[in-house]
Amino acid sequence: MCRHLAYLGPPVPLRRLLVDPPGGLYEQSWRPRRQRHGTVNADGFGVGWYPEPYPHLPRQAEGAGGTGAAGGGRRGGTDGAAGSTGPAARPAGPDAPAGLVGSSAPAALAEPPGDDGFPLPARYRRALPVWADQNFGELARTIRSGAVLAAVRSATEGTTPDESAAAPFRDGRWLFSHNGAVADWTRLPTTLTPAELLALEAHSDSALLWATVGRRLRQGEAPGSALAGVVREVAAARPTARLNFLLTDGRCIAATAWGDTLWYRFRPGAVVVASEPDDVLGDGLGPWQEVPDRSLLLATTDGVRVLALRPERKDTLMSRTDRFTLDDRLPAGYFTDTLHSDVRQGLGTAPRTLPPKWFYDKRGSDLFEQITTLPEYYPTRAEHEILVRRAPEIATLTRAATLIELGSGSSRKTRLLLDALTAGGTLQRYAPLDVSAAALEEAGRAVCRDYPGLTVTATVADFESGIPLSDEPGPRLLAFLGSTVGNLDREQRADFFRMLARTLSGDDVLLLGADLVKDPQVLVRAYDDAAGVTAEFDRNVLHVLNRELGADFDPDAFAHVAVWNAEFERMEMHLRARSAQTVKIPDLDLTLDLAEGEDLRTEISCKFRRESLTAELKEGGFTVRHWWTDEAARFALLLAVPN
Repeated sequence: MCRHLAYLGPPVPLRRLLVDPPGGLYEQSWRPRRQRHGTVNADGFGVGWYPEPYPHLPRQAEGAGGTGAAGGGRRGGTDGAAGSTGPAARPAGPDAPAGLVGSSAPAALAEPPGDDGFPLPARYRRALPVWADQNFGELARTIRSGAVLAAVRSATEGTTPDESAAAPFRDGRWLFSHNGAVADWTRLPTTLTPAELLALEAHSDSALLWATVGRRLRQGEAPGSALAGVVREVAAARPTARLNFLLTDGRCIAATAWGDTLWYRFRPGAVVVASEPDDVLGDGLGPWQEVPDRSLLLATTDGVRVLALRPERKDTLMSRTDRFTLDDRLPAGYFTDTLHSDVRQGLGTAPRTLPPKWFYDKRGSDLFEQITTLPEYYPTRAEHEILVRRAPEIATLTRAATLIELGSGSSRKTRLLLDALTAGGTLQRYAPLDVSAAALEEAGRAVCRDYPGLTVTATVADFESGIPLSDEPGPRLLAFLGSTVGNLDREQRADFFRMLARTLSGDDVLLLGADLVKDPQVLVRAYDDAAGVTAEFDRNVLHVLNRELGADFDPDAFAHVAVWNAEFERMEMHLRARSAQTVKIPDLDLTLDLAEGEDLRTEISCKFRRESLTAELKEGGFTVRHWWTDEAARFALLLAVPN
């Protein structure tokens, strides 16, 4: 049912993309080779294109000539030519033929400027076979564009027969096409309002799907998330639906493979996504690559990502008597082996360090709970303030069926999210992850008791070694709160973000807490309170080493020191030897000779700025969509999506 194609790259004539290629979209209107349902796409066609300047290309410098293609722990801190062009096509640049880089669409066909000053896309649609339109060949020969979406149509029975039902559909800067069919689509459950239903461009399953996608886009969802969310909803109600979507704003392409074929070709600077490959060879874009069924594709001229899409699961809820499970994924001897490794590596050479995770035995966890109530310690109150205000908005934006929390501990502040998501009617499962089985057991059973409709699947695991996700119903909201991300240095954060981006699917969302850069005096007080609770918390790590490794540290022989490191914009906690001393750690056959004033660094807590953290996430595979702070701008919560 239908064939479609999208292109981003140097400007080319539409004919080079759509008509000339053997086996290309024009030929697919009567002879598709990989179409699984139907054999002829003769019920209409359409093409949408973006006049220059093309959104995905650099802006033309003022006064320049030519086109856009030729020019120009729990505490812590803190988005040529295509493969379907003819053999003569080559990328624009110093060696590109002048004929490939020229004017865009005629002014009479161009739309006025849209958001960000870019022109809105133009469209040409007809309700007859593309080969029967005498005008299309002339238009395709003369119109050039660097951003195109085109489709040929095989109509679903009972849909509008005129050109209003031919893709691409348009809303502002967005162009959309649907390759597939939805059975009994007029009875499909929908959240569209009566006004939105009356405003449908055509009486067809594709128009209804586009209205649903468009609504999500207007609400601020990322294109991949919007497509994936609609696929999930429709597939849950109509399991036999075929839902291959194609969406572009001239800057990026998002597409789904769900029930039919999808392929792409890419080289830096140009990308083509199509229902099926053409037979063009030797144009420098590399071989066609097939996208697996039930996948989301996200593409720009910089690269292509393909992410798995899981269906909405109807069998995920357990019986009321079996709604809590605890899965221990830590290897045998994890704590002993990890503690030995961390202490040997951290204390064996100078400067001496210990990772903050070893603060949190039972006594350390109790001390930290006291710290969160201290007047000097603002992060917990600031994050709570944001969650109180924004949790309902987060629930609306994410529509999460699963809430995953890393380093969940007691899960107390998570209840604000649980309340909002259950009130929104989307949440099915809470999936906390922590290294403490006891904390997960206590918190998980309490959540089951207080939220009778939820399944709790707790996992004992170390998130720094990977996140074990499998059959959680989606979309998923992964929460990493408390600015624990600040306990990781720049290199560790880069690895962590890349790991998350590989783990999450296109419709998943990351909710990240981040402590912000502020007056150093405020920060130092937060990490060195007047009552001395943080000092006891810091020294508790020495009690842990004494008990677990047979060490003979005298905790009282170390002073707690909180330091603002301006170079790296982070707080550091140190234990400073009050006098020269020798410490033995028998289990490691290790002896430490400490000089008076020598430090053991026990924690880093990085603080963040919006611009730098957004850039870090972008490098790691995420695009920040929303950023909220408390009233005093001390702390931030952000929503980010895989890009």
